[in-house]
Amino acid sequence: MALTLLPAPGKGKPVAIGLALMVLVLIYFLAFHGFITQHLAYAAEITDLKDSELRFRQIAAQRPQIEQRLAEVRQFQAGANYFLPEDSFDLAAANLNSQLKQIIAEKGRDPQRCQLISSQNERPTAPEPYQRVVVKVRMRCDLDDLTEILYELENATPFLFVTELNLYQQQMFQGGMPQPNLGDMDARFDVYGYIRKPGGQG
Repeated sequence: MALTLLPAPGKGKPVAIGLALMVLVLIYFLAFHGFITQHLAYAAEITDLKDSELRFRQIAAQRPQIEQRLAEVRQFQAGANYFLPEDSFDLAAANLNSQLKQIIAEKGRDPQRCQLISSQNERPTAPEPYQRVVVKVRMRCDLDDLTEILYELENATPFLFVTELNLYQQQMFQGGMPQPNLGDMDARFDVYGYIRKPGGQG
């Protein structure tokens, strides 16, 4: 019995169409698939580049406003009194002591009951963005006046900060009698500000 590969009568046309489609698919994958895939990748890349270009154009259009805002910030920083005006620790500490004495003289209603007992400059050695100028203070004062002095220090310009506040209520006696020439609060605290100089340096 002979084996034949010819299609049955009446079915030759569908078989021919199927074979043609298979040939076309084979030709597509061999000749065109890589080209089309690469073309689609290029198209997607071009789309991404166009989107990036659009974003860059939008940012570039905002440049004048950004530059104006930056200039305003720089001008504000230049005029802001955040820092002590001196450029050395010793000068800043001396002026800080003078400012402290002036505030005590202004806010202490009775000079005999609000006195600066001692003040000592301290130069922090730890690295900081800016040099901290610290004055360690001890004073005796009535509580009401002391509150006014501390408030004035923390609202001063340039900025000052009060930390390490310790209060001790004591009454000085002599011969069994209270002494009226000293306030009833013994206050110890640090007051400090900053100069425009890296911390941890002389």
